[in-house]
Amino acid sequence: MTNSTDIEIKMYEAYDAGYQVFLEKWQVNRQVGIDLMQQNLKPQGTQVAVLSIGSGPGDFDIEVIKSLKQHLADKLSLKYVAVEPNHIHRHRYEQRINNPEFADVEKEIHADKIEDFQTNDKFDVIHYTHCLYHMPGSEKLIVQRGIEMLKDDGFLIITLDTNKAVIFETMFKYAALTGQGFAEMLQMEEMQAIIDEIKLPYKVVHYPEYLDVQLCFEKDSVKGKALMDFFCQADSSLLSYTQREEILNILSSNIKENNGCKMVPLPAATMIIYKNKINN
Repeated sequence: MTNSTDIEIKMYEAYDAGYQVFLEKWQVNRQVGIDLMQQNLKPQGTQVAVLSIGSGPGDFDIEVIKSLKQHLADKLSLKYVAVEPNHIHRHRYEQRINNPEFADVEKEIHADKIEDFQTNDKFDVIHYTHCLYHMPGSEKLIVQRGIEMLKDDGFLIITLDTNKAVIFETMFKYAALTGQGFAEMLQMEEMQAIIDEIKLPYKVVHYPEYLDVQLCFEKDSVKGKALMDFFCQADSSLLSYTQREEILNILSSNIKENNGCKMVPLPAATMIIYKNKINN
């Protein structure tokens, strides 16, 4: 296990503030990833093993476990391993996962970063759900290591926003205006290019998702500031009034009003990468 530095702990805390507001306003579609798991799972032996990389507070994991418990034959047991370095998210994950409903699931939670996680276990499924954005230059190695940790009929599931997601435009604008933050970040199209280079068989499913950004336009709103931070992936208080208006203009130009909500598109895609399968 690796220990987080004081700087990393502060970063995790700042990220969590925006992420909690983001979750409240996000119209997310988690069913695509679950469907791909169910359709492609080929259990080997008497136990199905799943590895969740960057599990966060466990929103997706809870749904995966419930789905697999219903889907798996009675003779199969379930092992669920999660890796999450953010201490706040890890604590929430542990609170949610350690309940009587999942008493029959063998559970592990590791505080490692993706690149530091080590195991001798082999998995039927390894999923990376919106967690590979901040790993520039390491994506190829992460996928290759993931393939090595799979059972023979196992597969990887990777979910990312596509290049049409508004958050990339706001994030890159913030970097251009301030010289801080992120001037580039992984998108699904880039992930596909990486997998094409490795020559692994895969399939990608695209689907719409949306976020209500009404709070960003509310003056002196604590939650609004937190959501703006998330769209900038940095401290939005560093923006001047004019710079802030530029970010808001990006959001405004992409808004679709829906039942009093200001919805902007965050289209996503989920990729399944097979260890051993001919790509049709």
